[in-house]
Amino acid sequence: MPTEGRPVPIIAPKAAFQELRRETEEAVLRVLASGDYVLGEETALFEREAAAYLGAAHGVGVSSGTEALLVALQDLEVGPGDEVVVPCFTFIATATVVARLGAKPAFVDIDPETFQMSPRGLAAAITARTRAVIPVHLYGHAAPLDEYRQAIESSGREVPMVEDAAQAIGTVCRLRGRPAKAGTVGLWGCFSFYPTKNLPACGEAGLMVTSDARHAERALQLRNHGQDAPYRHRLLGGNARLDAIQSAVLRVRLRRIEEWNERRRAHAAAYDRHFRERGLLDRPGIRLPPRPRDGEVANYHQYTVRVPRRDELKAHLAERGIQTGVYYPIPVSLQPVFERLGHVPGDFPAAEAACREVLSLPVHQHLAPGDVERVVAEISGFYRK
Repeated sequence: MPTEGRPVPIIAPKAAFQELRRETEEAVLRVLASGDYVLGEETALFEREAAAYLGAAHGVGVSSGTEALLVALQDLEVGPGDEVVVPCFTFIATATVVARLGAKPAFVDIDPETFQMSPRGLAAAITARTRAVIPVHLYGHAAPLDEYRQAIESSGREVPMVEDAAQAIGTVCRLRGRPAKAGTVGLWGCFSFYPTKNLPACGEAGLMVTSDARHAERALQLRNHGQDAPYRHRLLGGNARLDAIQSAVLRVRLRRIEEWNERRRAHAAAYDRHFRERGLLDRPGIRLPPRPRDGEVANYHQYTVRVPRRDELKAHLAERGIQTGVYYPIPVSLQPVFERLGHVPGDFPAAEAACREVLSLPVHQHLAPGDVERVVAEISGFYRK
């Protein structure tokens, strides 16, 4: 039955701590007692364990998902005069890391059915200046990487993919008909462990994975001021080091990631069922999240629907203690920081429409029994009015 009156948060970081409190406290105290607070053995262990979980050869812990993308592009020597193809419907860091290196983000519209960057648009965006493509596994759904590879190959150029898997830990893609974890298909896979993510740190943290030992070694240097030996700086790097305390917390929580993702999938399935049972899908304009294709597995970082009168519905739910999110209200191409690129409304119509209609509902692993039913009941009541 619906849980009347109790707030339903969009995310519950304290609940993750409470579920694993003893193990987390022991891990943090172990690091505090060691005096080894930055990188060190704890981070090395997390890198190995996370890479093994993902099926990658090498893991490089960094200070955030944003820095993971930045270091990956630095490794590829992206710079002024270069272009990097990115979707225009994503978190802004996917594009700002390109601009921070003096390169140009080349925006591509999305497929309106999947929210993912359009393969056809990707093919059209590749030029002689393209140095990389950044697919985003948006909302924890697998991006169509096979189609992206075909689009790149059709250009006649060898352009590396840097997967933005910030929202996709545990998501499974298809690669030539076989399953592969998101982040392990491109030259680099980049993950975020911000506290709202499926695998949350207690602060900022990120990870890069690759199958290429030479690129892994360069990233290890780039995250640490470009050092290849103490106080010998071979590359122009920065400080993107991962704190040992965050590594210790993530090692504890990594052991639960599959269970936590399964809870999210169960909540997503319950949403699907309740939307159908209440007849909401018969109403024009209401659309559920895309269904994973055969061989794909979503981690449901977000459960994002498309709805009419989105802002009114969001306010209605908030009045009843139900938090929701809008990811994202403005296409990256129309953000003020990219005004100099000259994009105007209408350039990317599918992304602009999504920005007006998307609403993410609570789907996290710590929802209480009845929360999903209550959310859908309130949505149904809104539209009955």
